[in-house]
Amino acid sequence: MRVAVVGPGRVGTLLAITGSRAGWRVASVAGGSTAAREAVGAAVAGVRLYPDAGDAVAGAELVLLCVPDDAIAGVVDELVLGDALEPGQRVVHLAGARGLDVLHRARLAGARTAACHPAMTVPRGARDPGLLVGVAWGVTAQAADLGWARSLVEDLGGDPYEVADDRRTTYHAALAVASNAVGAAVVTARRLLLAARVERPEAFLAPLATASVRNAATDGVAALTGPIVRGDVGTVAAHLAQLAADLPELLPAYRALATATLEPVRPVLDAEVVAALEAVLSPTGPTEEP
Repeated sequence: MRVAVVGPGRVGTLLAITGSRAGWRVASVAGGSTAAREAVGAAVAGVRLYPDAGDAVAGAELVLLCVPDDAIAGVVDELVLGDALEPGQRVVHLAGARGLDVLHRARLAGARTAACHPAMTVPRGARDPGLLVGVAWGVTAQAADLGWARSLVEDLGGDPYEVADDRRTTYHAALAVASNAVGAAVVTARRLLLAARVERPEAFLAPLATASVRNAATDGVAALTGPIVRGDVGTVAAHLAQLAADLPELLPAYRALATATLEPVRPVLDAEVVAALEAVLSPTGPTEEP
């Protein structure tokens, strides 16, 4: 299969490498900086590099749009207005929060379209195709296109799961919380451990956070533990008082994370305990400086 990749960022570069090793002919890469395109050229044999997307997609059976979410519609417009797309070409974007609407003009031009999003964080410089093996992908396509869209994901080692077009934003919000918000929580915890003069915070955080995420993903609310779940108002108040004294810049993060923990366990706690926790977690609570 002849493939054009538009957008040689983290995801585009990894897909170019992974697709090439899966037997795709990654023939062209477009967009991004000269350095980004050249990095793909160094990693994938025979790929041609183009500044403009219109030049890259000619003759491609599959066009992968790996550009930022807000840029997808503009790239599609550029391809359509430049008469660069051919009937029957498969045009896929990788954005989790976008559905088929941003590909509408490509479909009017005769292309077949799908939205395929890997539920995996891709670190800077990632080059290992194994990163995508066994990863769940959210796939959205019209019924006639679901088959090839699913096959595309499977070629890359992923597991396709259908996501309804009108549910894409909610789907992506969930993944943003699971990735970025969880990561932010761990970063906050790391800063607290360093403040507690723990020399190797990763020794505590890596196994604890891994187990917590695994249990929460499987068991939901039942997996939550800690002082909020137990209703230990005094412990939470002590945390807040110590942070107010030593790390006041982390108070908003602690309050937000504690409040997020309280919300799903509220039904199993006594009303008085909930009220006490809400009072102590309030930004105008007793630990806040006047």
